[in-house]
Amino acid sequence: MLRKDFIMIQIEELGKLIAQIINNRNTGSTLNNPQLIQSAYTTLHADRNTLLELSPEALRQLLDRDDSGGLQRMDIAAHLLIEEAHLVESPVALQQKALEILEYIHLNDRTFSINRACLIEEIRSELNR
Repeated sequence: MLRKDFIMIQIEELGKLIAQIINNRNTGSTLNNPQLIQSAYTTLHADRNTLLELSPEALRQLLDRDDSGGLQRMDIAAHLLIEEAHLVESPVALQQKALEILEYIHLNDRTFSINRACLIEEIRSELNR
């Protein structure tokens, strides 16, 4: 029970970090976002290149660790890629990978998320522009 609580706290903290990055972007104060994104990658024990290179299944295995929290961590990883896409000149590869990860989660998660479904459609629309 304590281990599961620790894992949920860790995932919550990553979620708060993502929320801070999004808030910074929405308020125009993105100066610290690259450091915040790097901090989140460090906490995930994965970097951008790893996320871009691995298949969703391999990524899930990497992020599952011994606690089966891979899907939740994949969701955070997808949001990191989306936020990083706002900081680079050529965001397409990051957006495509985020979409691939979100679609994998959508198919493999036992719970339905309207937010995830809307985000998938938003990324698809942006990629089709």
